Amino acid sequence: MKTKIFLKDKSYNIEISEIKENLLKVRVENEDYFFSKDEFDRLVLIERKDYPSLESIRKSEVVPNLPQEKEIKTPIAGIVSKIHVKDGETIRIGQPVITLVAMKMENEIISESYGRVKEIEVKEKQFVNSGEKLIILE
Repeated sequence: MKTKIFLKDKSYNIEISEIKENLLKVRVENEDYFFSKDEFDRLVLIERKDYPSLESIRKSEVVPNLPQEKEIKTPIAGIVSKIHVKDGETIRIGQPVITLVAMKMENEIISESYGRVKEIEVKEKQFVNSGEKLIILE
C-alpha cells in the first residue's frame, strides 16, 4: 500500500508491505524499516542491525555472523504444546518456533531475529512462566 503522510509540515512518501504474517516492511523515502507485532498486537521496530535482506527472509537459510547469543522468551505463561524447530536449525524473523497454550488458546511464539538454534530450553507439555527462556540462538 502506497500513501503519503504529513508530519510537522513535511510530506513523506511511504509504502507498507507485509512480508510474513507477523512482519511488515515500511519504506519511507527509499529507506526500509521493519516492524513486528508484540504479544499485545502493537507494532515494534526491529533494530536496524537486525535487518535482513528481503531475499534472506523469503528464501535463504544463510545466517550472518551474529555478535552474541539471542534468546527467545515467552511473553505469557502457559504450556508448551509444540516445538516447531530443532537444535542446529536456521530460523528467520517471523518464523513460528513454539506453540504455547494459555487460557485454552493456542499462541504461536515467533522469532523476532534470525539465527541458528543453539539450545531449546523447554520440552513439550512443560509449563512456562512469562519471560522464561524458550530458545537460545547463536
